[in-house]
Amino acid sequence: MKLALIDDDENDLAAATDYITGYILKNHGELSYNLKTSSYLNPREFLSDLRTERFDLIVLDIFMKDMNGIQVAHAIRDIDRDCNIIFLTSSDAFMLDGYLVFASGYFIKPLDEHAAEFERTFEYIYPKLMAKHLELRVPVIKGADVDIPYSNIFFVDINEKHKLRVATRTQQFISSMSYEDCQKWLLTDKRFLECHYRIIVNMDRIAEMLDEDFLLDDGRKVPISHRKRKEAKWQYMQYLAHKGE
Repeated sequence: MKLALIDDDENDLAAATDYITGYILKNHGELSYNLKTSSYLNPREFLSDLRTERFDLIVLDIFMKDMNGIQVAHAIRDIDRDCNIIFLTSSDAFMLDGYLVFASGYFIKPLDEHAAEFERTFEYIYPKLMAKHLELRVPVIKGADVDIPYSNIFFVDINEKHKLRVATRTQQFISSMSYEDCQKWLLTDKRFLECHYRIIVNMDRIAEMLDEDFLLDDGRKVPISHRKRKEAKWQYMQYLAHKGE
């Protein structure tokens, strides 16, 4: 799991880093696998790194001198709309602004004096953090098996040679796995929708719902079959309505 913490107070940053990583190691060993923590005193340095690196959880102080946390959060959403943002604060003055950037909650300073509130907020986002670590093992034709995180999958379909294709943002993996086996795994996860015969789309990757297609956030289109159109669009709207639950 990749964790980023941003606070322009060096002591507060160190305390938050120690507390949060300690909590994860003690209570959620499954998240500690490959845990990578990056701490930033300068929010602009963090935003520069965010253009080439993705984080599962971003803990962001609200009261900073160069850029306040709300400004940073808006900049984050311009780059990554899916990551979990939690504000680190000693005040609830910006709570409404937090909802506008789809923040997952607040950690109240000092963390060790608000342990119950911290635990409640962290456990609320825990299922989302775990969901990012689900992987599909794909036996690649003419290559080694590849473990693809569910969150990286844009869509799955059958290509012109009748082979399973798993598409991510930058790659397409042609697999010897049957569509039925892939379907069995992916459709147990609420993010995935079978919108056409032998086509499954990751609803987190949908930017817009068109009349006959889903427009993905990288510009590609995934067709919606006429037979499934009404049901697929209803399921997508339900997913959006309950996504944060």
